Amino acid sequence: MLPRLALTQLVRQLATAGHHRQQSSMAIKAKKINYERIGIVGVPFDKGQRKKGVGLGPKAIREAGLIDHIQEISPKLDIKDYGDIQYQALNFNGRKVGNMKKLEHVASCNRNLSHQVTEVLDDERLCITLGGDHAIAIGSIDGHLHHSKEVAVIWVDAHADLNTNSTSPSGNIHGMPVALLARELCDYWPYIPGMDWQEPIISIKNLAYIGLRSVDPYERAIIEKFGINAFGMREVEKYGIREVMRMALERIDPEGTRSLHVSYDIDSLDVLEAPSTGTSVRGGLTLREGIYIMEEAYNTGRLAAVDLVEVNPAIGTPEDVRRTVDAAVHLLVAACGHSRKGDIADTLDLIPK
Repeated sequence: MLPRLALTQLVRQLATAGHHRQQSSMAIKAKKINYERIGIVGVPFDKGQRKKGVGLGPKAIREAGLIDHIQEISPKLDIKDYGDIQYQALNFNGRKVGNMKKLEHVASCNRNLSHQVTEVLDDERLCITLGGDHAIAIGSIDGHLHHSKEVAVIWVDAHADLNTNSTSPSGNIHGMPVALLARELCDYWPYIPGMDWQEPIISIKNLAYIGLRSVDPYERAIIEKFGINAFGMREVEKYGIREVMRMALERIDPEGTRSLHVSYDIDSLDVLEAPSTGTSVRGGLTLREGIYIMEEAYNTGRLAAVDLVEVNPAIGTPEDVRRTVDAAVHLLVAACGHSRKGDIADTLDLIPK
């Protein structure tokens, strides 16, 4: 049997050759992001894992005043909320892939999300995607790749999300997105029905992990085999977050020319900082370290897209939920340019001369 990438390419060529030629011509254009323009996309998706409630994340983050907090950075900011992704699950007509739960939902939702992210970026906006579980990164990063051919990814997470359907202990697809996206791992997959729109074209050398502390044995083997840039909590403790972020950016984008995507799982933070999440692991990042990651990504001038995922308002006490959502808002405001030194005034007319 042909590997996933070869079959996907064959299906694309036969089914929609003209359309994909147009997509390819779009993909080579790296469009400039105007940081005074921000687009927000909600993805109330929970089918990549088993715990109910993570689909409520976008609503909770919006209701916590996300847009107002971003607007406080500068009244000049043009913020557009594109609403939530809607989808209808595909009918696979009996075709299945073993150990990939709810694949018809994951494939359908992410396809629509990919188109939406591309639209936001083509509109010259910084794209903020609110999850939802981390399976949505398949669509958000794919959409980014259709806008900018050269993309580098910072994956901030307690987990590597690097399993395949052959190695996953659970079959939950929120633990598989990096493996689905990486070009070097395409031969590890069978043909996946419903995923013909998504081609694994990003190189693993252009991705760096920050915050790892719960990695499956297979994932560790793949990280070591391919020399993936992985900065776990041990490295954060050893070098400090400033040096870790510097090394990560230097390794995934040594020329400083790639469009940057930060995919941020709230469980990268310590459970004391963000208790309302489905797969929390003690010993994580402080909120201060998490904010620094976002600030430095923004300060590159190349940050084009951010995912914030796995906030689950159904887990924990009301105080737990408040603390977790508040942390998410702080992270996203930092990604939009807020400075802890104080934002720059639009006018100095009120200062006495």
